[in-house]
Amino acid sequence: MQITNNDNTAVLIILAMLGVFLAVGTFIIYSIRNQNKLLRQRQEFQKAQLAHQKELLKATIESQENERKRIGQDLHDDVGTTISGLRLLIEMFKPAHPDDDNLKEFTQTSKSIIDKIVKDVRNISHNLSPTTLRYYGLPAAITEHCTIINQSGKLSITFDNQAEAELQSLHITVATALYRVLEELLNNTIKHSGANRATISIKMIANNIVIDYNDNGKGITISHDIFKKGMGMQNIESRLLNIDAAYTIQPYNGQGFGIEITYPLHLNPVTAASNG
Repeated sequence: MQITNNDNTAVLIILAMLGVFLAVGTFIIYSIRNQNKLLRQRQEFQKAQLAHQKELLKATIESQENERKRIGQDLHDDVGTTISGLRLLIEMFKPAHPDDDNLKEFTQTSKSIIDKIVKDVRNISHNLSPTTLRYYGLPAAITEHCTIINQSGKLSITFDNQAEAELQSLHITVATALYRVLEELLNNTIKHSGANRATISIKMIANNIVIDYNDNGKGITISHDIFKKGMGMQNIESRLLNIDAAYTIQPYNGQGFGIEITYPLHLNPVTAASNG
């Protein structure tokens, strides 16, 4: 069979087209591989950057807690002891005229002021570094803090704890973070919400510690984005991020504020160590 010039031309065109398709396909595959490689590198860099930021956050929070502990102990040991000694001196003082009414009034007033200072120093020391948390665990620390606020009359708090054993098992770092978060939430309620009641409910759901916090105040009257930029919420976010806990702010329904905090118990250092 005779092959014409047209047939040769057609074959060359087909071969040329195949070559072009092959080159384009190779280029596309090469580009996709490069893009995937760059994407993986970017993801690894972001992951490393996030891990570095988390380490810095952890170091900052630990440093803050250590400083709180030091100042709290100094207040309790040094200032508290000195003031108690001053009160003892006033009680031991024997005036030349014991029936002097002015002296009696001065002594009584001085002792009342000193008692108030001792109480204030004790409360400040407790807030800076709650010894109950270190020695008796998170449930006892929350109960004590709620009792102090209830007695002050600033807020009526109901604490419903259905996860006693799980809270007791928490590592001190995790327990401190959750305690500080609840402390911040209560402070925000007292200072800004206008509420007179708050509830803290803790329970276990699918191996997660779930904390529900609610108050009956005015709720969030600004956008969630602006609310999250506030110093209080930034502190809460930082502490929860440090222990890999998540939170959800409940939708505003016309009154009150609510937040749900979830901490996976398997992340607890004590649990992880015992399982390992």
